Amino acid sequence: MDKIKVLLADDHLMVRQGLRAMLATAPDIEVVAEAGDGLEAIEKVKEHRPNVVLMDLRMPNLDGLTATRRIKSQFASTSVIVVTIYDNEAYMVDAIRAGAGGYILKDASKDLLHHTIRAVNSGGMLIKTSLLRKAMLDLADVSGDQSIGIHVRSRVRNGLTAREQAVLHLVIQGQTNKEIGRTLNISEDTAKKHVQTILLKLGVSDRTQAAVKAVRAGLVEPFSNEEL
Repeated sequence: MDKIKVLLADDHLMVRQGLRAMLATAPDIEVVAEAGDGLEAIEKVKEHRPNVVLMDLRMPNLDGLTATRRIKSQFASTSVIVVTIYDNEAYMVDAIRAGAGGYILKDASKDLLHHTIRAVNSGGMLIKTSLLRKAMLDLADVSGDQSIGIHVRSRVRNGLTAREQAVLHLVIQGQTNKEIGRTLNISEDTAKKHVQTILLKLGVSDRTQAAVKAVRAGLVEPFSNEEL
């Protein structure tokens, strides 16, 4: 089985060493490179093509959010997980907008770090549930993209089947293909095909962008009252 290739991007050497030590115990995860700032992170992604980048927010030369946006625009298949000290809703919303598929704190356990990497690499979004809900509700209230939202809604809503609407709702909740399959009683492969079709219809390259675009366009409700 191929290992999940990970790039560590943090301006503090001790943090990178700590992350490397935590990941060394996972047989399916391999650290392939390290970067001390956002610019170096982009260059290392270009060189090593990691599956996942663990990205700090505050770094010299280029901050983590800007680096995340550039990485996702140039290397759509590379997932980014923000690893930060900031348990902050505004930062998390910005991270989702930038294209991050995960947001965890630096005091997270080794098991949570491993689980987050595996989940995001498998196509899920793994972000602290309360913050994810807040982010999606905030995105639904964004007024600056209303004209774009109306256009996307009219063009896409009729093109999404009922099943795709259900899958999209679960994507927004951060479920992986396996979890979507289990929830909807379909195979993981079928769930994956539905997600790929949704990305194509929305004109986006990954699940995070799909979630943001769908919520902004009002294609699905970010969370039902029961989930809140």
